Amino acid sequence: MSERTVLRPRMGLVVYGVIAAMALVAVISVAVTPGAGRHLLSVLPLPILALGVGWITLVSPSVVFTDDALEVNNPLKKTVVPYGHIELVETTRGFTVTTPEGKVSAWAAPPPDRLSAERMDPRDPLLWKDPRRLTDESQSIRTSAAPGTYSGDAAVNLTHRRAQQQREAGAPLGPVVRTQNVANTVVLIATLLVVGALFAI
Repeated sequence: MSERTVLRPRMGLVVYGVIAAMALVAVISVAVTPGAGRHLLSVLPLPILALGVGWITLVSPSVVFTDDALEVNNPLKKTVVPYGHIELVETTRGFTVTTPEGKVSAWAAPPPDRLSAERMDPRDPLLWKDPRRLTDESQSIRTSAAPGTYSGDAAVNLTHRRAQQQREAGAPLGPVVRTQNVANTVVLIATLLVVGALFAI
């Protein structure tokens, strides 16, 4: 049975929720204000643009691990990389894998911000006891590869999936597939068309 693991930043969902709530409040406040209803069309473009672009950049990006491949869903591109094509995994500037065809970076798995990195003590015994930890050649833990960070969790998941696939001697290796993220492209075009039409009124 196929098992999928989907990682996406929780903070992106929270921020999008706040944006959606603010957009709703703005539209309702204009709609219920006496005499301001005629200005509603001039107010609508900004909430619509924020909701459309926010969905594309904050909610839809994800890193998906299937039995055979890594799937990186960025705002406008989707890349499927069979585990056997991954030559190198990096987390320093976010979760990035190197393949024979080039690098693939995941929008949904950035490294921790400076404040979070400073709060993380690599000498913390709890971090060293965590079975998910990844170490580099010097046996030290980079904050960007630490469990509990977006980039670190993606790297840990990838390591375990690759090890599992090697044990199971999985299916034949397919190609690296890069495609347009059709759903997000449609959302972007529709958002821009609606905003443009409202500005033209």
